Amino acid sequence: MDTSKYWAKSDKVTTLVIHNAALREALDKLYELGYIEKEMYELLKIACEYHDLGKINEMFQARMKNKKLHFDLEKEIPHNVLSLFFVDSERVNKINPEDKKNYVRMLFAILYHHYNSDLMRMVSSSKRQLENIFPQDAFPDIQDEIYSLPIGIEEEISEVIGLKDEKAVKMKGLLHKCDYAASGHYPIEFRNDFLLSGLEYLLMQWNNPADQEKQEIQSAEEVALSEQDKNENERATVDWNSLQYFCKEKQNQNIIVVAQTGMGKTEAGLLWIGNHKGFFVLPIRTAINAIYNRLRKDMLVNSDKIDEQVGILHSEQLEYYTKNIEGSDEDIYEYVKRGKQFSLPLNISTLDQLFDFIFQYPGYELKLATLSYSRIVIDEIQMYNAELLAYLIFGLEKIVKMGGKVAILTATLPPFVKELLEQHLNIPKENQEVFIDDKKARHHIKVCDKKINAEDIVKLYLKNKEACKSNPHKGNKILVVCNKIKTAQKIFDDVNELIKAKYDKEEIHIFHSRFIKEDREKLEKEIIEFGQTGNKSEDVVEKGGIWITTSVVEASLDIDFDYLVTELQDLCSLLQRMGRCNRKGLKSVFESNCYIYLQTDSADLIGKTKRTGRRGKEKVYGFIDATLYELSKKAISEHEGILTESQKQEMLQKYFTTENIQNSYFMNSFKKTYKYVSEIRPYSYQKNEKKLREIVTETIIPSPVYEEKSTQILECAQKLKQADLSVIQRQKLRNQIMKYTVNVPYYHWKSYQDALNSKKTSGRKAKYYEPIQIGKYEKIKVMECNYDKKGYSPIEWTKKTEDNE
Repeated sequence: MDTSKYWAKSDKVTTLVIHNAALREALDKLYELGYIEKEMYELLKIACEYHDLGKINEMFQARMKNKKLHFDLEKEIPHNVLSLFFVDSERVNKINPEDKKNYVRMLFAILYHHYNSDLMRMVSSSKRQLENIFPQDAFPDIQDEIYSLPIGIEEEISEVIGLKDEKAVKMKGLLHKCDYAASGHYPIEFRNDFLLSGLEYLLMQWNNPADQEKQEIQSAEEVALSEQDKNENERATVDWNSLQYFCKEKQNQNIIVVAQTGMGKTEAGLLWIGNHKGFFVLPIRTAINAIYNRLRKDMLVNSDKIDEQVGILHSEQLEYYTKNIEGSDEDIYEYVKRGKQFSLPLNISTLDQLFDFIFQYPGYELKLATLSYSRIVIDEIQMYNAELLAYLIFGLEKIVKMGGKVAILTATLPPFVKELLEQHLNIPKENQEVFIDDKKARHHIKVCDKKINAEDIVKLYLKNKEACKSNPHKGNKILVVCNKIKTAQKIFDDVNELIKAKYDKEEIHIFHSRFIKEDREKLEKEIIEFGQTGNKSEDVVEKGGIWITTSVVEASLDIDFDYLVTELQDLCSLLQRMGRCNRKGLKSVFESNCYIYLQTDSADLIGKTKRTGRRGKEKVYGFIDATLYELSKKAISEHEGILTESQKQEMLQKYFTTENIQNSYFMNSFKKTYKYVSEIRPYSYQKNEKKLREIVTETIIPSPVYEEKSTQILECAQKLKQADLSVIQRQKLRNQIMKYTVNVPYYHWKSYQDALNSKKTSGRKAKYYEPIQIGKYEKIKVMECNYDKKGYSPIEWTKKTEDNE
């Protein structure tokens, strides 16, 4: 059959033979890189050849020649349905005679490479009218290439749909991947031939005494010295530590690794990925951006091919690139597309960018098939809530079954989470390891059985300030971590009031998630700069100030404070917070440096109920799991004084067991979510219909910010109306507006809306602002609220508000 005379696309260039050759080229690349095994390669060669042959029909070819003609489902049978009749079952079955399902799998992959909910009916209908679809007088050259489908084939195809048949999922996903690469004219994959050499280059820089900047990076973040005896007068040679060697040696296996803060988990994870396709998954965008910057600045500095090596995957990817990447608009846009097409060999990603495949929307197989030949690092797994943990573990289970490799790297792993991982991923004990170092004690804790308060913070600060006069190496950087933004804002006010009574000007700051983007980025840079410590004990110099924060500092921020004052939430978050104090263990722990306040509002404990509504419906409030909180409270009360890294692990092992938390809100939520996702029917959701993270926030511009910046905002909004803007030009204008936005709880927005529409407010009526149009279907709302140096806070329009933030 001569496919060169039939069109595959309407561009008057791409014939079926050209399109299929492009698919074959993409497939060959996957095989050359070692991403697919021989049998799958041979099967996909056939699938690529057959997948679009259904385009050889009169109506399709007429449409390719005349763009004014459109597809009409009432008159035309989709080409993916017709392609089934070209598949030679004998040719398919010769690939592996022992596997009788390969033919059915191929029919499934070809049939569903374009989705329609009525495909099976179309197959049945087409079987009865083959002669009319491919009349001999119109297509004499293909009559010998058409085959009848077996009786009952529809039922057989239905049996391989879904996650139970991994081979069918992989075949369909890889066919999608080849098809999209061929149609989009982009490389299906770039080779990872740079990561290990980049890491060795980094190691070389750390051992180069002339490069002091690299030496600082070494000690600051993660790499430890080799455990050899060293002469005091000789400069120590930097080498990979035991954690990093373990990960490097276990490259081809699934692993679970627990390592204390500062031991080098980032490098360990990258060494485990090696020169393979890899995804580094983190819970927070700022952490992703930080690792991406380290990679491109410190590890890949000899390369001018960053856009073929590493990229980020999160919801603000385009915004980040337009702000931080140099290059033409076309180059930046191409870079973004490579990331979204999963062509780059190394990807730093959030959970939701990868694991939405669990909802089995049409085409989900491409993502799962890509992950089946990838190495996935999951960093800081303890930071995910019960629902996200269920999604993650379900997804990892499917990835491992498909052939993908997984590394769990974390500083804190509760035993009940570890048991869930063991149960679902079947990781053997020899691939699990804990790396801790008790040589340097970092934390001396003081347990305070009361609520956090400004008086204690100021007292500590002033005492240290006085001591600094006689001890030039004593630091006075105090990090305060509150569980709620509302609490942090009150503490900030109270601390300022108390400090002003004695001093005119002191370093008092506040940082949380409800600042507009522009202010948050500025504050983030300031707290990182403020929270730096040298690499040697003599580098610890006098520096004073108080930063009042929330859980935003638990991960991603490389900061090192002298003292921690924190509310208790649970053990995992507490240990993360402690990792921001005396991070390098260079400071004395003779006196307490971690003050833990045990008491919290009972309304914050999840599981508490209130009767609301006419029918007395019970609604769950709170955000702290009551069971985990009580266990944590008991655990920490038993460990006042110096707390070693081993003791931290022992606390977790003793209290956060499966038995202790089996009836907790967390575990019940996990089980409920896991059951739900495991029962999802294939293709019952559309892509983007279901999100891993249910959005319960509203993006707004605070009214005080809008009043001040309205000229700039409206100017950019007006420019966005221009029709000839490129994607990158449009994004840059959006950035100028979005920097004034903040995400607020949806019920805050609803309260404001109610105040606009109701007379039942505690005072004046709310002021209405016209929303800002930034796209054809997208507007940014302006909300009347408070916004000042403490960030956003809502106006209480009614006498009673619910605020469990």
